[in-house]
Amino acid sequence: MKKSRLLLLFATCASFSLSSCEQAPDAEKDPNADAAYKRSHRTEEYRAAQRSNPAQ
Repeated sequence: MKKSRLLLLFATCASFSLSSCEQAPDAEKDPNADAAYKRSHRTEEYRAAQRSNPAQ
């Protein structure tokens, strides 16, 4: 029982680490895909700052 829990924990950690490591597309090969990747990974603070109007 202990080995099966350890194996399950290891499999879960491996799955999580592999799925969370998405690589960015190559900007030279596909600039549009690179731009879309960067837009989707911006923080909410950055998006809020872009929406607000700076004082002139």
